[in-house]
Amino acid sequence: MRILGIGGLGYKDSAAALLADGRVVAAAAEERFSGTKHQGGFPHRAVAFCLERAGIGWKDLAAVAVADNPWLPMREKVLKWYGEEFFRSRTATVYNVFKDDSHRLIEYLKRLEELRAHGIRVEAVGSDESHKAAAFLASPFESAAILNVGGRGEVSTSGIGRGKGTAIEAEQVSRMPDSLGLLSALVADYLGYSDLDDEFRLISISPTGTPSFLPAMRTVVQVAGDGSFKLNPEFFGYHQGRAYLSARFTAVFGPPREPDLPLDDRHRDLAASFHAVMLEVVLQMAKRARERTGERRLCLGGGLVQNWALVGELCASRIFDEIYVPPAPGDDGTALGAALHLHGALGRPRTEPILRADFGPAFSESDITEELRRVRLKPARPQALAPDAAERIRAGQIVGWFQGGAEFGPRALGHRSILADPTNPGTRPRLVASVKARSEFHPFGLSVAREAMADLFESPEDSPFLERTARLRAAAARKLPAVVAQSGQTRVHTVDRDRDPLFHALLIEVGRRSSVPAVLNTSLNEPGRPMATTPRDAIACLYTTGLDALALGPFVLAKY
Repeated sequence: MRILGIGGLGYKDSAAALLADGRVVAAAAEERFSGTKHQGGFPHRAVAFCLERAGIGWKDLAAVAVADNPWLPMREKVLKWYGEEFFRSRTATVYNVFKDDSHRLIEYLKRLEELRAHGIRVEAVGSDESHKAAAFLASPFESAAILNVGGRGEVSTSGIGRGKGTAIEAEQVSRMPDSLGLLSALVADYLGYSDLDDEFRLISISPTGTPSFLPAMRTVVQVAGDGSFKLNPEFFGYHQGRAYLSARFTAVFGPPREPDLPLDDRHRDLAASFHAVMLEVVLQMAKRARERTGERRLCLGGGLVQNWALVGELCASRIFDEIYVPPAPGDDGTALGAALHLHGALGRPRTEPILRADFGPAFSESDITEELRRVRLKPARPQALAPDAAERIRAGQIVGWFQGGAEFGPRALGHRSILADPTNPGTRPRLVASVKARSEFHPFGLSVAREAMADLFESPEDSPFLERTARLRAAAARKLPAVVAQSGQTRVHTVDRDRDPLFHALLIEVGRRSSVPAVLNTSLNEPGRPMATTPRDAIACLYTTGLDALALGPFVLAKY
């Protein structure tokens, strides 16, 4: 039975995922084909990729599972978001709320109705349900608590649930306007970071400040003993249907930062205070989830789960014995969640857990050869790719790594990666100057051979999707200056021999040369563009950035 999942309705990060008898055949975000980061709307190209990968057409599908409910009445959405006062406002109108997304929403509805007209079953699963399914039904756990922490679904924002077998029960749901995701975006904007990706700069800035504003921040986000939370409406306002921080917020925390002005201590302290209150809320929700479900394992979903520091501290809290985070916990992952949810709802059993993410476009040696011929490049073909790349990395080169299927989700996991030597203190400055312009606080990830975790980290849990931070042992921290933060932590990606033999082999070769089987890992992309999807994207990245070489399938392109 084949089920196509579609997620990211109308707003951002739209995606498609295809299951065949419960196993993932293909999954990709629309941005990987359009070249526009966080692309929303109906994911035409991602859908086409999934169907082409399986060699099928629309009529070969048993069903299409939609991760949002586009048929939910608009009035119901607005009531849940803003309340009855919205309809008596002279400045806020339904049109203004939806004007940016209305065209894409209409296109989405039109396409779904066309499918129904052709006899294809279309099921609306719902955003919260899809996030929870992506977290639990992809996990290796037979039963677990589920925590969804996000921005905004149809009306829900966060929730606690319990999964067992293929069934998922909702234990507690928060609804608009009480949204940690909304607050995160508004605080990011207040600190001068308005881009969708800039929101995550708050994660990097927070360790550089002290949480001196925490008592005041607790009046903005009010946590109840049952794990629920409320946003204090005195700190928010709405104009033409858009939320903003009110004059009360400015009176308490000071004026907002202009994007072109440097960060000062107040900004850093506010970021630290915001992170501290977010952690308090999430830890309280996790404790409540443990109490209500009695489960020892936790599955995490929702856009805020992409906050690696938050996940790392939740793991360190030991509220749960084990924690699973899927490869795409945000809106793109709801495509997979919707498909998994419907698969279970139709009485089909769960299959193997999702512990890898290479479900995107892959290219054969002949595909790569044709692209190299087209651009008139003559690559080298080393006898063994892993030792060749390891030599380059150890020699101080920055190497692009394009292998196998593209990752589904926001993280580079050794298929569309830029790799460098984490033991060299000069690696980070060179990367920032010539390849990846980012703030001095924003960390790079560390990919490490799974069997070396116990030697390098205080808590050697598996982290297959670069989803968390972990504390390095003191001796290891001294060996890894390019990736370690002031706190002694780093973002960690564990690489298993069976899941990714080629990337694991590279790490082992690096370890033979440096005594540490690990590489600095960041995404292979040009500035302002999504991660590379095709060989053409990878070649462009080589010649428009400071990369020294590119391992493109079995070939190597080097600038010198």
